[in-house]
Amino acid sequence: MRHTVLCLILLSCCAITSFPQSQIKSTESEAIQKMEDDFLKAEKTTNISVLDQILADDYVNLTPRGLGPTKAEILSHLQPHAGQPPPYSLETRDMHVYILGDAAVAAYTKTYTAKDGGNVAREDTTHIFRKEHGTWKLKISRATVRKEE
Repeated sequence: MRHTVLCLILLSCCAITSFPQSQIKSTESEAIQKMEDDFLKAEKTTNISVLDQILADDYVNLTPRGLGPTKAEILSHLQPHAGQPPPYSLETRDMHVYILGDAAVAAYTKTYTAKDGGNVAREDTTHIFRKEHGTWKLKISRATVRKEE
């Protein structure tokens, strides 16, 4: 009987401590999802202030052709186009967010369609976030051109 009671107490403690962890992961996952939504909306409207908030100062941009522009270079390049829609439409699908302590990964597919001519490009995107001083920042972005099957 004592053994059964002890086991029940132990199981109760484990359940109590594991519940907040899953709730924390869910909350963090929602925060990353919101950042991704904000990032994509900012890309569609060339909202430089949102991009500035999301990108880490030491952001690393890995493109299909190698190392891409830094945060400063991206913001500088987009400045003349601030508030204007880009010459393409953008859709995403299959987004998955993984929380790994103070790091998070968002992986999904982006589809770009040129407004003039209708050319389509698809890329697999991976974003790596890091939580520093209580704030998530996009640290690394990696894009790979998706081959059509």
